Amino acid sequence: MKSPTIQQFIKPGVPLAVLLVLLYLVSWGLNYFFIPDIQDYNVLDTRLFEPNNFWLITSIFLLTVLNLLLIALLNNRFSIIRERSFLPVFFYALFITSWKESHFLICSHLAVSVFLISLMLFMGMYKNRTAVIPAFWGTLFISLSGILNPAYLFLIPLAWIGFVQLKCFSTRIFLASLMGMLLPWIFYFSYQLYAGNEIVIFNALFEVFQPGFFLNALTIYEQIYILALVLIVVISLFGIYTNLLSESVQNRKNINVLVFMLVFLIALVFIFPKHAPAFLPLIASLIAMLLAHPFTLQKTRFYTFLFFIVIAIHIGYMYINYFII
Repeated sequence: MKSPTIQQFIKPGVPLAVLLVLLYLVSWGLNYFFIPDIQDYNVLDTRLFEPNNFWLITSIFLLTVLNLLLIALLNNRFSIIRERSFLPVFFYALFITSWKESHFLICSHLAVSVFLISLMLFMGMYKNRTAVIPAFWGTLFISLSGILNPAYLFLIPLAWIGFVQLKCFSTRIFLASLMGMLLPWIFYFSYQLYAGNEIVIFNALFEVFQPGFFLNALTIYEQIYILALVLIVVISLFGIYTNLLSESVQNRKNINVLVFMLVFLIALVFIFPKHAPAFLPLIASLIAMLLAHPFTLQKTRFYTFLFFIVIAIHIGYMYINYFII
């Protein structure tokens, strides 16, 4: 049985859209007053500004708005969801506002912008084994983000696997992407050698290589939140794949790429738990797009009920972070 309730969020009218934006602004403002900086994550000065700085909050807010626009553009351009939907934007805003671990790490939000732009370039390469220019620029952008934090270099082999899934991998594509990866580092190492600086950029990456099950280090309410979110994502993926045959071949490939990237990034969180805050906004963008798919297309009472459970879980999580912890 279909339920129209969730349609108000899928295609909100102007009053509801304004209300959602205002709620987002208010919740983001709460971050400035209530959420402290993460003192134990200082890899490569990823803050760029002093913690709790007004300009830091403003910059990250503007980057988040940019990322919301990029997510909407990505979905509309490649029709990852067959219908126009506000939910990818809604979910990303909900996640990024709730996840206090990434609020003050501006490089993580920059990485999301770079990642989404590169992802648009890569998805446009579907079945085009001569698309060397987007392959070059996409990996070049990712490689540049690796200078901010070397952990992002793991996205490049992820892109190569994506080329295979999108049926555009070829020797020319690989060499173009390899050149895009190497070019920023040629300039970086040349400058460091010319200036006589010691090259220690990769030290922080290997010093914090501590594979392990990091859930044990979290509080009980954080563990409950993560397990609940994982369950919701699994249910949503089941909803996606039960109707995947109704999608176009290209869209199936795009969805498979998003799912593979999500699994890969989650694996990196377990392998490099100290770098988890660097990957969280990336994970949020992928979960937002994947969750929005079944919630938009399967308009049943079950997904309407699950949608409001997602909202309730995040309201409770934010309340604990702001007013209890």
